[in-house]
Amino acid sequence: MRFPRFDEQGPLTTTELEALRSLNAAFLTARYEWQSAVALWDRLQSHGAVAEQHETPTTFPFHGQALQEIANGATAYERHAALTAWRYTAAALVLGVAVLQRVAEAKQPLSTTTVEELCQEPTLGRLHEALSVPVADLLPERQLGIPNDRERTAQRWAKVRDGVDDAIERVVEIAEDEEEADPRTKDEAAGCLLTQHCPPHTDPVYQGVLEPLFRLAEEVSFDINRLIEKG
Repeated sequence: MRFPRFDEQGPLTTTELEALRSLNAAFLTARYEWQSAVALWDRLQSHGAVAEQHETPTTFPFHGQALQEIANGATAYERHAALTAWRYTAAALVLGVAVLQRVAEAKQPLSTTTVEELCQEPTLGRLHEALSVPVADLLPERQLGIPNDRERTAQRWAKVRDGVDDAIERVVEIAEDEEEADPRTKDEAAGCLLTQHCPPHTDPVYQGVLEPLFRLAEEVSFDINRLIEKG
């Protein structure tokens, strides 16, 4: 999937359409960079393990040292690419759901100010709210019936929502481990941005959530188009 071909004369405003398209391109680019960074890190770790076996014990461990130095940079880049991907992917999903819901309910187009606000990284709580919208119930039945389509769609969204809930809990745990004053409760953590609460020396807060979030963020634009075509 990439981005659907919307009818420029359809119900979406230019602002809504351009924002959706721009966020889609942004998170796809960041997604591929992150995936490349993960592959690079995995490869370096594998080479490093081999070098460690060959050079132990040795007076000249330069091969392993070089690999470790490069791996440290790869680790930092992987985290940077992942957080960039998170920021744009989460925003794309929140905006997409808002547009989908307003089209499904035949409401007035989103204002420019609202669209601009939704293009920013959402708090974890705002993302959780967007994932709680019953998207499956807003979509029309497919022409070629897929057994349990609505149920399976609802389950996929619920699984990602649960992942975000876990991320909120992890933010609280990190604050406790770091002896920070806040956030100390889930409600406080829900008001946080993930990109500001994912220290480089901790396990990634986005782990296990980012990849499925990509898929939903990409799908939602096609869901909007499907809704529009159904009329």
